[in-house]
Amino acid sequence: MESRDQASNQTSELREQTDDQKESTGSAVTGRSVAALIAARAVYALNWLNVGALYSLMQSDLKGGVSGLGTLTSSFFLGIGLFQVPGGILAAKWGPKKVVVIGIMLSSVSAGAVALTSEIFEASVLRFLAGVGMAFVFSPSIVIVASYLGQHRSGANVGLFNSAFSVGGIAGLFGWTVIASVTGWRASIELSGAIGIISGILVILLVPDEHVLSFKVERTKLVSIIKDKRLILLGLGTLSLTIGNNLIAAFMTYYLHNSLGVGLLLASSVTALMILMPLFSALIGGREYDRMKKPRLLMLTADLGMAGALVICSIRSLYAAVIGTVFAGIVFGVGLTTAFAAAKDLNKEPKQYDTLAISWVNCLSLFGNFGPPLVFSYLAVTLGYSAAWLGGSGMVVLLLISLLFMSEGIVRKPSS
Repeated sequence: MESRDQASNQTSELREQTDDQKESTGSAVTGRSVAALIAARAVYALNWLNVGALYSLMQSDLKGGVSGLGTLTSSFFLGIGLFQVPGGILAAKWGPKKVVVIGIMLSSVSAGAVALTSEIFEASVLRFLAGVGMAFVFSPSIVIVASYLGQHRSGANVGLFNSAFSVGGIAGLFGWTVIASVTGWRASIELSGAIGIISGILVILLVPDEHVLSFKVERTKLVSIIKDKRLILLGLGTLSLTIGNNLIAAFMTYYLHNSLGVGLLLASSVTALMILMPLFSALIGGREYDRMKKPRLLMLTADLGMAGALVICSIRSLYAAVIGTVFAGIVFGVGLTTAFAAAKDLNKEPKQYDTLAISWVNCLSLFGNFGPPLVFSYLAVTLGYSAAWLGGSGMVVLLLISLLFMSEGIVRKPSS
């Protein structure tokens, strides 16, 4: 009897040890997977933002002034905006990891290949393709990270993921200006593309393959998401926010260097402040979103802040540019975290459609940025940069009105 009890105790201890080992192994896999996706997000930001920082060095080779920068920026947003929803559909059908890897590789190769171009048209085509690749990365990555870190902390998860964008953005705006000053802009662009490819390989190796069921996107549910009034209004409110952010990211360095005579390193450092601020404010925004669950209030506050930031930037002064840029970065971190956490939570369809809901909001917020860079560059050439920044603020205010028609509150969606 005694020996039987001992054997039973030993069996229980072995089971507990096995469970502990499984839990430890699972935690290690989760940590590596999240780290790989966050690293990929940082490199994604690097390849997104470095062109705006380096354009003062690129313009003579590509034969374009501020209008050329507007064309490059517009082409990028055309690609990243148009392919958000197709990326979400593919993620639902093929599994998010596969789509993330395809997106990282396409965007990295295209971004790096800009170094081989000699005119604006060629570079614009490649920036369009880089945008297409990045459209495949964002929403599937959020879904994977949420599955590892917990589905009920949407704001905190998105805040953590968006903070990685700040790290990569600072490298792209300031670090790559330093590198390009030493190696030339072509070598620096090739380097960022190569790092992107390495980040894709890390995702392949460290993020486990999903056990994807034969999930077929139902047309009725897809149409339901596309027609959802709250998601549309949220997307337009997010577009209001991203217009200000993207105009500063694309044009501030060029404006300070070419119009105000500020040194290139200092000019890129000012722009980098906007990317630095969300490193902290995205996490604060995520916490406030989880606490309040009031996306409309948080988005309205962020959009109004962005409009004010652009007004400050219209004052022809380095100090005004610094203040406006810092303020824009703070409100952007809060607003963008709120937007994508809310897109996931407002989705009334099953959880498999979360990527599509996020992609749809992202599509509206990014595709709409196709026009503003062209308007900004036109105003800058014809009326001056003060008018261009005020024009950007006007576009922000016009679009934030959509949020006034959005009802508050989060819905419960079915789990399957």
